Amino acid sequence: KWIVYHFVSSLLAIFACVFLIHVVFPDLVFLLCLPFTPETILASLAIVLVVSAASAIFGGYYSSRDIRGELEEITLGAKNIAYGNLDYRLGFKGNAEFDGIIQAFNEMASRLEAQVGALQKLAQENEQLLQETKITAVSEERQRLARDLHDAVSQQLFAISMMSATVLKVVENRPEQALGLIQEISQSATRAQGEMRALLLQLRPLTLQNESLSEALSSLTSELQSKQSLQFDVDLDEVSLPSNIENQLFRIAQEGMSNVLRHAEASRVRISLKMSEANHRILLVIEDDGKGFALDEIPQSSIGIRSIRERSTLIGGTAQWLSVPGKGTKLEIRVPISTGSEAKEEER
Repeated sequence: KWIVYHFVSSLLAIFACVFLIHVVFPDLVFLLCLPFTPETILASLAIVLVVSAASAIFGGYYSSRDIRGELEEITLGAKNIAYGNLDYRLGFKGNAEFDGIIQAFNEMASRLEAQVGALQKLAQENEQLLQETKITAVSEERQRLARDLHDAVSQQLFAISMMSATVLKVVENRPEQALGLIQEISQSATRAQGEMRALLLQLRPLTLQNESLSEALSSLTSELQSKQSLQFDVDLDEVSLPSNIENQLFRIAQEGMSNVLRHAEASRVRISLKMSEANHRILLVIEDDGKGFALDEIPQSSIGIRSIRERSTLIGGTAQWLSVPGKGTKLEIRVPISTGSEAKEEER
């Protein structure tokens, strides 16, 4: 490109010089003119072409060398930026054709460096916030467990201790009273054991361990039945759900059965997991034959009740309790499942 440019420029310059000499020194041109024969005309054209070509080659070479150097410098700068050397900048060399490009390149590099720095700072702040959140969650969980141990197990053990001391005092003189106290001690120990097992149930993993939701619920009920004087009626559909929904439903089931162990005084528990294809809905039911309670007496501040409601809301579901004093309690969890979520989970 630059050779052609210089070649054309040289031709124009030669013809311009001849024209200028003709105008200024007409006699000199007349003396220099050769006879107009084909040989002289061809010789003149050859000289003009050779001179123009030589000028074009030398001019094009030096021009392209400078341009090539500028382009190589810009290419080197782009590679440095691509490899993460964001503080690399191009130097100005006084070439007006490239100074604008160099300035735009340096501005782009500066903005990119600033953006990367801001992203790194944000990532660091997010990591710090995550660590603080974990510490807060652990602290709150410890406080909750300490409160549950104090309110339930600790009080039961204190009552056992007091009744045991009373038995020692009355066992010789009032054996009938001592027998009644021993029975109360046995009942209190059973309740304390139930409280401890309920707390241990809540300490199980919060996520499923390489199991489906149905398998995890079946394992949980089998374990509880082997350790408690409870009969479980289990009716679980094998369902495929997004992992976040499965984990939350499993945690809700843990909390619901923990409440049964601690408060219901039940002998039989029914747990059901059903998928309604027509309504695209999951229904989880936990029902016991325990002592029940009046619905208007549900403590809204109860950690267990609040936890179940919050977890249901997180997955777009609802939690409902049905209970009558003396006739047991039923907990129903309904979660709508979109067809898109099902398809996505099957692909996964």
